[in-house]
Amino acid sequence: MSEEDISERMNAILNLCEMNPDAGLELIEQAIKKKPQLALNPFTKFAKAIAYGSKGLFNLLRSKPGIDWTTFDEEELRGKLGVTDTHLDYLELALQEIREMEKINPKALKVFVTENELGRVKVDAIATVLERCRPGRVQELLGKTKLFYFGPSRVFIHNDCKITKEEFVVFRDIFFTPREIAKSAILRLDGVDDKGRRYVVVVLYKETNPLASEEVAGFICLYDDGTSGTFPPER
Repeated sequence: MSEEDISERMNAILNLCEMNPDAGLELIEQAIKKKPQLALNPFTKFAKAIAYGSKGLFNLLRSKPGIDWTTFDEEELRGKLGVTDTHLDYLELALQEIREMEKINPKALKVFVTENELGRVKVDAIATVLERCRPGRVQELLGKTKLFYFGPSRVFIHNDCKITKEEFVVFRDIFFTPREIAKSAILRLDGVDDKGRRYVVVVLYKETNPLASEEVAGFICLYDDGTSGTFPPER
């Protein structure tokens, strides 16, 4: 089988998992019964994640076209989009598959989302809805998180930080891992390091309202080259 044939077959499986997740999951389980080693194949994990993501979110989005849910908080996700705890349970299963996939191959997620841009969008969508409804859960499942997942009501830019809301877009999509579970953030300072990279210093908090929280979950530096590091900024 050629690489093109393999790619087409993989895309067909992913499409089935998204459009008919129960059929996709059944197909995967039947394949594992025939070849048990497939259970530990990164693509199998990714396909199952897409199926669970469809049961938890994508089917819901298709039923309500035109809704821009990306700025919704928990109340709006539940009230306007119709997210329930059952949906969130499926999203947890999806991220568990992603976590297991990365344990098998740490580079797998990057490979899949690079080859299929929609893959990145879908993983981000799953994590965003789960995080905003169950704060801290994405970090617990994946071991990392993003400011974008927190949503606008849980991230603030301090007056001492001079980046604009437009410039913030560069930093909000960077994965980072705090020392403890973080649920909100304040961008405290910004600057340029010796490598010419723009950075922001982020204070992370254990509660969802950073303005009322005194419990710090850690400090992190985010760089405009898409990387993260510990505080203070790297030299």
